[in-house]
Amino acid sequence: MNRFGVILLMFFCSVGIWSCATVGNSFNFKGPESIVIGKTTKEEILKQYGEPFRVGYDDGELKWTYGFYKYRLFGSSDTKDLDLTFDKSGYVKNYTYSTSLDEEKKDLLKN
Repeated sequence: MNRFGVILLMFFCSVGIWSCATVGNSFNFKGPESIVIGKTTKEEILKQYGEPFRVGYDDGELKWTYGFYKYRLFGSSDTKDLDLTFDKSGYVKNYTYSTSLDEEKKDLLKN
């Protein structure tokens, strides 16, 4: 193989390697029945989902995010996140779950 062929091969290999990036931690959403507003605590969320990917505040209230983001240069990306806000007593005040994973979307669209 000549020098040009080697460079071309290296280029396509590097594109293949860098064509996908994953951020966050994979997690399994256990359904809306697993989180009850005003009753589910931070400790229970930790037991169910482990450590959150991001933490912060929303209007002075603690907010946790569980996120998994797999981006592709070619094709569709897979993303999902669970955002929880806790009241001052440590109970879930509200939450949202969103996904772009085809199987999970199909299940959610059935409801």
